[in-house]
Amino acid sequence: MPDCSDLCRNVEVPLPVYINGVNRSRPMIGKSKAMMITAAFILAAGVIVYLQREVARLNEELAVANKSKSVRTSSSGFNSASQSIALSKMLKESGRNRVDMVRDALSYVDSVKSADIGGALDELKKMPSAPATDLIKTMLLARWGEDDPAGAVAWVKAKDSGNRSNDFLYVYQAWAAKDPQAAFASFNQIGNTGTQTYVRNQLLGLMTLTDPQAAMDIVNHLPAGQQSSNSLAYIFYYWGGSDPEAASTAALKLPVTPASQSALQEIADSWAQRDPQAALAFANSLPAGPTRTGALIPVLNALSKEDPKAAADLLNTVPTADDRNTLIGQIASNWAQQDPTAALAWAGNVTTGQVYDKAVQGILTQMDQTNPAGAAAFIAQMPDATTRDGAITQLASAWAQNDFTGAIAWAQGLPASEGDTRSEALKNVLRSWDDNDPTAASAFIMQNFSNDPNFNIVAEQVVGHWASADPLPALAWAQALPPGLARDDSMNTALTYLAQVDPQSAWSDALNLPDDTAKDKTLAGVVTTWSTQDPVEAAAVFSEIPAGKPQAQAASDLAAAWVKTDPSAVSQWVNTLPSGEARDGAVTQLISAEGRNDPATAFNWAMTIGNTTTQQAQLDNVLNLWGKKDPSAAMSAIQSAYVSPKQRADMMKTVQQAPAVK
Repeated sequence: MPDCSDLCRNVEVPLPVYINGVNRSRPMIGKSKAMMITAAFILAAGVIVYLQREVARLNEELAVANKSKSVRTSSSGFNSASQSIALSKMLKESGRNRVDMVRDALSYVDSVKSADIGGALDELKKMPSAPATDLIKTMLLARWGEDDPAGAVAWVKAKDSGNRSNDFLYVYQAWAAKDPQAAFASFNQIGNTGTQTYVRNQLLGLMTLTDPQAAMDIVNHLPAGQQSSNSLAYIFYYWGGSDPEAASTAALKLPVTPASQSALQEIADSWAQRDPQAALAFANSLPAGPTRTGALIPVLNALSKEDPKAAADLLNTVPTADDRNTLIGQIASNWAQQDPTAALAWAGNVTTGQVYDKAVQGILTQMDQTNPAGAAAFIAQMPDATTRDGAITQLASAWAQNDFTGAIAWAQGLPASEGDTRSEALKNVLRSWDDNDPTAASAFIMQNFSNDPNFNIVAEQVVGHWASADPLPALAWAQALPPGLARDDSMNTALTYLAQVDPQSAWSDALNLPDDTAKDKTLAGVVTTWSTQDPVEAAAVFSEIPAGKPQAQAASDLAAAWVKTDPSAVSQWVNTLPSGEARDGAVTQLISAEGRNDPATAFNWAMTIGNTTTQQAQLDNVLNLWGKKDPSAAMSAIQSAYVSPKQRADMMKTVQQAPAVK
C-alpha cells in the first residue's frame, strides 16, 4: 500500500474550535469558506457523522490512488457493534495510518452502549494519552452529549482531569445541535464562570454559521452581565467570515457601545481573510476614531500578505503611533516572503530604534531560509551590536539546516572580535551536523578548527551531542585530542555522559587523567551523575576527590540527590566529612530538605557550619521558619546555643520578627 500521508492527514477534523479548541482573547476558526462550511456541518450533524463522511470520502480517494492494489477497509462498517475492535488493540497505532485509526475509533465508539459511555471514559483515562485516545474521548463525549447531556456534563465536572474547557465544549456542541435552547440555559451546570463563557462563545460562533439571527437572539436574552462584548465578537467574527455584508449591516444597526465597536472590528478582521480590498473599503467607511483604527489593523495585515506595498502605502491612514509600529513589523514580515530586499529598504525608511530592530528580525527570519548569504551580508553592516548578535546566532541555525558547508564557512569567517557570538554561531551550525553524523563532524573540526580560537568550544559541542547518544566513541575521540582546554572540557563532558550508563568505568577513566584542576572537575562531575543512580556507591568514592571547589560542589550535589531517598544515611555520611567547604555544602542540602519538618534538627546542623557567612544565611532561614511554627522552642534553642551575645541577640530578633502561622 503506498504512503497515504497527504490524504490521511485530511482526516483530522479541520476545525480548531471543535477538536483542538484554544481559549484565546479572539475567536479562533479556520478562515476559508470551506472551513466555515465544515463548521456548520459539524454543528448540524455532529462530529461522528462528519468523521464517518470523511473516512468514506478518503477511502474512495485511496481506492483511486491505489488503483488495483488492495486497500485495507473495515468489514464492520460504521454501525456494526459485533465487528468492533477491542480498545487495547485499537490503541496500538504503530504502522497504521490515520484513516485506519479514525475508522477503528468510530467502530469502537459505535460498539459502546449509551449507558456504558461513562465506564468507557473511565477506562480510557487509564490509557496513555495519544491521538487515538484523545479522538475516542472526543467522540464518546459527543455521543453522550446527544444521548444524555446532563450525565456527560456531570462526568466531565467530577472526573475529567484533562482539558475540561474543550471537553465541555464537545458535549455542549452535541447538545446544542439537538436542543440549543436547553443547552444554552444549562451553562450553570459547568460551575466555572470562565469555562461557561468559553463554551457559550464558541457555540454562539458556530451557530452563527447556520443561523446568525438565532445566535443574536440568545445573546439578547442572556441574563444581565452575560451579554458581553466578547460574545458579540464571536458572533460577528464568524458572521463576517461567512456573510460580511449582512454582518456589517446588522452591526451598524446596534447601539453605539464598546461591544458594537468591537463587533465592527471583528467583521473587518474575518472579512479581510477572504477579500482584503472589500474589507479595507468597509473599514474606511467607519467613523474616524478607535473603531476605524481597530478595523484597519487586521485589514492592512491581511492586505500585506497579498500586496505588501499597497499595505505599506496605507500605513499613514492609521493615526496612532503604537498601532503603526505594530503594523510595521507585520507588513515587513509578510513583505519579506515575497521580496526581502524591498522589505528591508522600506523598514529602513519608515522607522528606527526598537521598532526597526523588530521589523528587521521578522524580515531576516524569512531571509535566513531563502537567501542566507544575503542575510549574512545585511547582518554584517548592522550598527547595533545586540541586534546583530541575535541575528547571527539565528542565521547560523537556519543556514545549517539547508547548506552546512556554506553555513560553517560563514561562521568560521566571522571576525574574532565577535567573541562569544562567533562561538555560539559555530555551535549552532555544528549542532545540526553532529546530531546526525558526529564522526564526520569530529573529523571536520579537527581538520578545520584545530587552530581556531574557539576550538575548545566547538570540540566540546561535538562531544556533548555525540556522547549523549554513544559515549564510548566520543570519549575515545576526546582522549585523542592534544593536551589543553579542548581536551579537558571534552573529556569532562564525555565522562559525565558515560557515568549515566557505566559510572564505574567513568570513574576509573577519570582517575587516570593527569592530576590538575580539570581532573578534579571531571571526578566531581562523575560523582554528581553517579549520585542520581546510586548515592551509596558515589559516596564510597567521594573522598578520592581532592579538596577544593569541585569537591564541594560534588558534596552538595550528592547530598541533594541522596536526601530524597534516605535522609538518615546522608546524616551519617555528613558526620564523617571533615570540616570545610564540602561538609558545609552537604549540610546546607540537609537543612533545605529537613528544615521545614524538623527545625530543631536543622538548627543543630546549621550550628555546625564552619563558614560564618553560610552559617548566618542558614540560621536566618531556619529561625524564620521555626519562629513562625514554634517561637518558644526556637527561643529555647537559641538560649542554649554556644554563640556570642551579639549573635544570640540577632537570632532572637529573627524569631521575633517572624510572623506567626495563623
